Amino acid sequence: MSTRVDDVRVLAVDDPGTTRSLKRRLWTDRSSAGKFWIAVSPALILYLLFTVYPMIQVVVASFTDARGFNQPWEFVGLDNFVRIFSGDPVLMEAVGNTAIYAFFKIVVQTVLAFLIAVLLHRQLMLGNIYRAIFFAPMVISPVAIVFTWSFMYDPTSGTFNTILRNIGLGALAQDWLGSYDLALYSVILVDLWSGLGFNIVIFLAGLSTIPSEILEAARVDGARGWKTLRYITLPLMIPSIGLVLVLAINGALRAFDTVYLMTKGGPGNSTQLYMTQVFQEGLVNNNFGYASAMAVLVLIVLIAIAAVQNKLNNKIAEDDR
Repeated sequence: MSTRVDDVRVLAVDDPGTTRSLKRRLWTDRSSAGKFWIAVSPALILYLLFTVYPMIQVVVASFTDARGFNQPWEFVGLDNFVRIFSGDPVLMEAVGNTAIYAFFKIVVQTVLAFLIAVLLHRQLMLGNIYRAIFFAPMVISPVAIVFTWSFMYDPTSGTFNTILRNIGLGALAQDWLGSYDLALYSVILVDLWSGLGFNIVIFLAGLSTIPSEILEAARVDGARGWKTLRYITLPLMIPSIGLVLVLAINGALRAFDTVYLMTKGGPGNSTQLYMTQVFQEGLVNNNFGYASAMAVLVLIVLIAIAAVQNKLNNKIAEDDR
């Protein structure tokens, strides 16, 4: 008799329905905080493992003379940071190129994206097609973009030089990526084209939140064209403009892939940017400590920019209340 009772108990415990019921009770009996940490723990572990831990390694390495994966490290204090600010000529050239790149990325691209978004926001014929055309580069692989533009820039059979020769302007044909004076601007053009659509989408989203009643009231009061844009649209678009500027600054400071794939910083150092120089020092010259110090400075700047943006957003939110 006791054997049968034990068998029934075993069956009850092994029953899938009973197991699911037990798991359900264990979940429902937990507090909301416990459920939250259980839900986010997989993502949190991955974030700590692949983001926070490498960042800590970089910060530690910035105070050492690390020169390779298997080489011993020695603590050197602030020597790497002193070297950065001592006027390294190659680094200074990279900083200058980054400043030029940042101007086009932050100022030129933002202004163009805003103006195009204002035009597309109006009820234009084929407006959706134009939106798709501008956003298309965002869904294309960066490698495919670089390959396509490199072919277009080819000095012998490239699209640009072929068109110039066909219209009788062959004297203007250039070695776009091989010229010391033109290479940087040629690469910048590629990044402007590929990143323009994303900013346009952000601005279109911001424009769609402006109440039509405000614009109608402005028209009734005689505000049209430039006045409406300056006194109505721009003030209401400050949050979107701030977001685009923060993303543009981040993109300018972290610019790497397009430049490295197209020119690898050449010819000479004419297209060397700050992050390509970090890569050069760390993985080519094996100056891990020095490269880590350069990366830490970028990290500090990005954190400061994010903090300022967060503070401005909170202030705007308080003003709206």
